[in-house]
Formats: sequence, structure tokens, C-alpha cells
Amino acid sequence: MTKKEILTQLRAAKTAHIQWRSYAQALISGLPVEQDHVPVVHTTCRFGKWYYGSGQALSSLSGYEAIETPHEILHQLYMKIFKILFAEDDRSMLTKIFGSKSKLNKKKQEEAEALMQNLLAVSRTLLESIALLEQEIQSMPEEELAALY
Repeated sequence: MTKKEILTQLRAAKTAHIQWRSYAQALISGLPVEQDHVPVVHTTCRFGKWYYGSGQALSSLSGYEAIETPHEILHQLYMKIFKILFAEDDRSMLTKIFGSKSKLNKKKQEEAEALMQNLLAVSRTLLESIALLEQEIQSMPEEELAALY
């Protein structure tokens, strides 16, 4: 595989992450999003499929390893957001009778939005790590890269 092909795959995976993030943001905003657009598991999103698939050929590079943790954290945060927004209401009977549903929904929305801010920060870290991997690939001789594949 050529350097250009490797970088094309990496950039497509990066674009997939940015798209995933925008779908997650849309969901928080209350916009309808198809469930398969925002996978919860880090290995099933398009970025994860690249990272744990053909991207593993780059696993010996220092920049590759720095990507895994922020990517996993992103999906953990998203899972928390998803549970907050879509989990069944398990309040006690008294809370159901006397509590305000709008206050509860507002609280859930605020929690989800706070987690989304964390998710965006982790996304920036992930994108920085991807950029470092991209630089590492660009600086490598073509022969070294070919040996990885």
C-alpha cells in the first residue's frame, strides 16, 4: 500500500469520526438521527472499523497507540448520554406523582449537554492524535510504510 493510499484511508476514518460526532451533537439537540449513524460501541463505528481493521497495520507507530484511549472514552461518554436521554424512567411512585416531568427532562438535558462538552474535548484530543499519526506517516519513507502492510 502506498503512502497516499494509507493517508487516504486515515483521512476517511478521521472524516467518519467528525461525522459521528456531528450526529451525536444532533441527537443532543433533539434532532432525529438514525440509530446506525451513532453507534455506541467503539469497534462498530466507521472509525473503529478502520482502527481495528486495516488501520492495525500501523500499530507499530507511536501515533497509532495514542488514538485508542480517547476513542474508547468518546463512546463511553456517548453511552452515558444515550442512557440519560433514552433510559426508562425509574423514579419512585411519589416522585412520579408529585415530581415535575419538565424539571426532570430539563435536568436530563443539562446532564447530557455537560457530557457532550466532555465528549467534544475528548474528540479534540482524538483529532490531535490522528494529526500526529498523519505527520508520522508523512515523514516515513515509502519503503518503511510498505513494510508495514
